[in-house]
Amino acid sequence: MPNTNLAELLSPATLARIDNYSLLARLAVEGFISGLHRSLYHGFGSEFFQYRSYVPGDDLKYVDWKVYGRRDKFYTKVFQEETNMNCCVLIDASASMGYQGRHAACTKLHYGCMIAASLAYLAARQGDNVGLYAYSETLRTSVPPRRRTGGLPRIMTELQRLEASGVADHERALGYVGEQFRRRGLLIHISDMHGLEGTLARHIKRFRFAHHDCIVFQVLDPDELDLPFSRTTRFIDSETSAQIATAPDLIREHYQRSIRSFTADIRDACLSESADYLLARTSDNVGNLLAAYLHRREALH
Repeated sequence: MPNTNLAELLSPATLARIDNYSLLARLAVEGFISGLHRSLYHGFGSEFFQYRSYVPGDDLKYVDWKVYGRRDKFYTKVFQEETNMNCCVLIDASASMGYQGRHAACTKLHYGCMIAASLAYLAARQGDNVGLYAYSETLRTSVPPRRRTGGLPRIMTELQRLEASGVADHERALGYVGEQFRRRGLLIHISDMHGLEGTLARHIKRFRFAHHDCIVFQVLDPDELDLPFSRTTRFIDSETSAQIATAPDLIREHYQRSIRSFTADIRDACLSESADYLLARTSDNVGNLLAAYLHRREALH
């Protein structure tokens, strides 16, 4: 059965109440890890993660004598070889990421920062070198991947400072990170992806050509997916200030087809270039996103 306490801990409503990203990330990741129990992800770095039967010649110091006492049979602890890689988190901090629906616990940017903080903490916990880049029309934050946990406190500080503003210049940001991110590693891109429909595949192809792996988290508010409004509403583009007044009931079906087409285009662009794609609603449990990261990282080794 699912752990309801863990599900509540990793819900956006709970995490959004924590102002300190360092604390948020630690609680989210440690809570998530504790909930994995028998999963192969139970061990990180060179920590224990499973048993196998003893084979003559195995180092006796790895024999679990407590298990022997219970089962009268020798079992050896198996350890996962420690590996590390560069992990780069790229987050869109443009004005459109500042949207918060009527029933959402936080803005898209805040939710994206919760993902970024948790993944950065998890990467550092695994011994990876983790960095952070944030952008809108300019590069807002640049923390190159640092060895071990050296850059983690700065990453949390920079996430704390981020505010949604400006127009997203995806081309400039992805080009810059591509030039800086030289050692083979994992790129995590967090954005609502507005404006990337026709160019995302090309950007991913460039990273894949440089032997980087990629995960794309498309962060959207449930309002953006469902258009739940009932009365005539004036919609204002947060980046261009363009306005339109309409009756949602009259356009909802057409709008929902359009948004499904939009998310499908982003997903297909990722999958066509062998990148992972996740549609992250701001109502989604953060544990699902941590699991996706772990799955991708383990696939690299």
